[in-house]
Amino acid sequence: MMNLIWSVLFLTSFVYACFSGNLPAFADALSSSASDAVTFLIGLSGIMALWSGLMEIAERTGLIQRLSRFLLPLTAFLFPHVQDPDTISSIVMSFMANLFGAGNSSTVFALRTMEKLDAENHGNTEASNDMCTFAVVNMAFAPVFPVVLLQIRADMGSTDPYSVVLPALITSVCTVAASILACKILERRS
Repeated sequence: MMNLIWSVLFLTSFVYACFSGNLPAFADALSSSASDAVTFLIGLSGIMALWSGLMEIAERTGLIQRLSRFLLPLTAFLFPHVQDPDTISSIVMSFMANLFGAGNSSTVFALRTMEKLDAENHGNTEASNDMCTFAVVNMAFAPVFPVVLLQIRADMGSTDPYSVVLPALITSVCTVAASILACKILERRS
């Protein structure tokens, strides 16, 4: 569907530029936007590589395992049927990546976690409560320290790129609390 939308937007712009005599401006805007997109992606890939590397180091050094043990009361409350320490570590890694707004890096950890939760669910066609809770809470996370957003704001010339940290913290706490409450209420009903 998105391909169709983008195609219609592009063709409409092209036809308008042809009929209004602004074809050179259209071509300039097209090449300028492509150049800006490449520059933007290179900047983001650096942040993504850094975050992915830090998480890999944290996992290999055992920091994630220690953090998992520290957060065991919280993970036991959220995921009462998860017993595998690797699954709990994977949950913590996914939440940490979301907490720091690492964007696509958190997707890798979330997919790995969901695979482990599915294995604990024995490949059942119906998602377990733990799988649903993980999906909802993981999606509800607004980054507390949104590194990607801060990089974008700094690259775009913001005078105070860090002004979004407090609103992000408030949003994160509210959305995560609401999602946990909804999951626990629905778990009790089923």
